[in-house]
Amino acid sequence: MKNYLSKYAIKYNNSEHIPSTPFTCGYCKNLIAPDLGYRISSSGQAGNQITRALIYMCPYCKNPSIYYLDEKEVVPGSFFGREVKGLPENIQTLYDECRINYSNKCYTSSQMIARTLLMHIAVEQGAKEGETFAKYIDYLNTSGFIPPNGKKWVDFIRKSGNVANHEIIIKEKEETEKVITFLSSLLLFIYELPNEMSVDEKS
Repeated sequence: MKNYLSKYAIKYNNSEHIPSTPFTCGYCKNLIAPDLGYRISSSGQAGNQITRALIYMCPYCKNPSIYYLDEKEVVPGSFFGREVKGLPENIQTLYDECRINYSNKCYTSSQMIARTLLMHIAVEQGAKEGETFAKYIDYLNTSGFIPPNGKKWVDFIRKSGNVANHEIIIKEKEETEKVITFLSSLLLFIYELPNEMSVDEKS
């Protein structure tokens, strides 16, 4: 994605009526469609001002979102991955960071955090500290935390984690979504579902 905030000499005009664009606020998750905001413009070849992006202020949380006209994308975008209940504080923090990075189009860092989180989960579930990432994934698999037909997922996550950390490759959106999907499913089976059963048993 082009970063007009740094690449161009930006001119911020006063707040004005701008085209209304419906989207989900990346901060408060409310569906909004404001029509007041700011234009981000730069000079064209003929010296005219070209609107590159629009800044909308959320009417609920008052935070700004940038809508890039060429890419038709909003930053920060919506979170990807399901909400998972009953997570320990450290697991919740890393999971939130992973999803926040995704919403800001930081796909490589999102996968790096997901990798770190998987290692934390393995250790919390009994794996030894100081092992390699591949061994942690193998531990989760052999210990029954990965679904029976999840071998392809295991291989993909292991390979993805190694590439992200050892090769200069920018991780793309679709691949990051696969990693978060795997991660959210794992968190669901390890934390949310057992906690739900514990509540039912007490009641």
